[in-house]
Amino acid sequence: MEWWWTILIMLGMVVVAIVAITWFQRSVSHPDTRRHMGALGGALDGFDAVLNPQAVKAKQEREEQSRMRAPIPSPGDLPKGFHVVMDDDGVPTKVIIDSSALHPERDVKPIEGS
Repeated sequence: MEWWWTILIMLGMVVVAIVAITWFQRSVSHPDTRRHMGALGGALDGFDAVLNPQAVKAKQEREEQSRMRAPIPSPGDLPKGFHVVMDDDGVPTKVIIDSSALHPERDVKPIEGS
């Protein structure tokens, strides 16, 4: 009759697991409880640093690059693909736009007669 206790304990563990899963699923379905679950992710972040340090370094690099500002161009710099033609006196006469420099991934051919 000792096997009865084993079966009862195992059935009790299954019932407890089903009740725990159901309770957890119902508690997560409420909108207010999801905002508190972020604390668990922050607590487990230390384990990630120990178990996978390359991922943590990559995450830090992404955050650093997202905070970096784009370089400010000088006032005299023209965007890539723009050329200014000057006359002998240094006065600009026309601006030439090179579309192949603006879109290097496209195969742009110049129009004949221009």
